[in-house]
Amino acid sequence: MSDRSRETPESKAFHQSFTWLPSQHKHDPAAQFYALTVDVCRGIQTCIDLVHSSNSDRDTCDAPTLTILDTERLLRLALTSSQMLAEIAAERIDRLIDTRDTTRGDTGGKDAA
Repeated sequence: MSDRSRETPESKAFHQSFTWLPSQHKHDPAAQFYALTVDVCRGIQTCIDLVHSSNSDRDTCDAPTLTILDTERLLRLALTSSQMLAEIAAERIDRLIDTRDTTRGDTGGKDAA
């Protein structure tokens, strides 16, 4: 059987799904959070770079890359993205604390005596 007969429509698509993660870590929640962090941080970096470029262009004769409204929208996107990432990280920390407390029988910071 040739390789062509096993091709599916998905394998022929121009866009192929992408992940930063090696295949053995695709379903690991911690690894998925690392990949999300990379994506969000790079997106924030892109937003801030575009805002900076547009603001710098406004000080010269050049037409800015973005309008003032679009610049504000990108700043809001960067802010919201960083807040989202912080909330997800905080939830994960809370789960670590909850897991630790239930596994060691935490008494609220007091030694059981």
